Amino acid sequence: MDLQERLDILKPLIKRASKIALAKFGHICGQNKADGTFVTQADQEVEACLIQGLQKHFPEENIVGEETGWHQAASDYIWSIDPIDGTSAYLCRLPTWGISIGLIKGNEPILGMVYLPVLNELYWGARGLGAYVESPLFGLQKLDIRHVDLSQKEHLLLVPSTFHHKYAANKYHGKVRSLGSTVIHALTVARGDASGAFMRIYHWDVAGVLPILFEAGGCVDTLEGTPFNIRDLTKDNPKLPTLILSNPQDREALLTKLVPLRD
Repeated sequence: MDLQERLDILKPLIKRASKIALAKFGHICGQNKADGTFVTQADQEVEACLIQGLQKHFPEENIVGEETGWHQAASDYIWSIDPIDGTSAYLCRLPTWGISIGLIKGNEPILGMVYLPVLNELYWGARGLGAYVESPLFGLQKLDIRHVDLSQKEHLLLVPSTFHHKYAANKYHGKVRSLGSTVIHALTVARGDASGAFMRIYHWDVAGVLPILFEAGGCVDTLEGTPFNIRDLTKDNPKLPTLILSNPQDREALLTKLVPLRD
C-alpha cells in the first residue's frame, strides 16, 4: 500500500476518534500517571479507537500507543499514537491539544497526520508527497517554510512549560513562549510562524509531526550534537536527547544560543 492510500485511510479514522475527545471536552477529570503527567478516559478511548482502526487496515504492522504500549507484529513498520497531545490543556478547556498518528519505517518517520479538533485543523505529510493543512481558517494550503521571509515575522521559540528550570535562552534574539502542546509547537514551526521548538519527549509525541515538518522544509537537531534517531526517543533511554525543531533560516541561532543551566 502506498503512502497516499495510507493517508486516505487515516483521515476518516482520526476524525472519528476526535468525536470521542470532543464529547468529553470540558466534562472530564484527569489522573496522575507515574511520570507526573495526566491521563484521562478520553485519552484511553481515543487510543483504543485508533488502534482498532489501524489493526483493521494494517493487521501485520506494529502499533505503539502512549497509554497502552506495544501491539507487536512482524513488520518494519511502526504506527506511533499520541491520543491527546496536550492533555493538561484539554483538562483546562483550552483549544491547544491534538490527536497525532505517525508511521515509522526503520529509523525514519515517513508519514504523519495531526488533527486539532477544537480548531478544526487537519495537518498531514508523507515522504515525497509534501505537507498540507486544511481548515476553515487556512483552506487547503501546502506548507513550505524554505522561502518564508522571517524579517516580516516575530522570531518565536516554543518551549515546554518547565524549560526555564533547566535551560537558558538569554542570548536568543526573539521571544520564548509555551502553548502547552508538543504537536502544536512543531506545527507552528512547520507553518513558518515560529523559528523553532525545543522539546525533550518520546517518539509518540513527534512521530506524527516530523514527516510534516520535514516535507515543509524544517530541520531537527539534538542540543547534545548527536545524530537524530527517532528510535532513541523511548522511556528506556537514560540519555533521552533534547530536540530542536527549526526553520533552517534560524537553525544556527537556536543551536548556539540555548544552553543548559548549571546544577
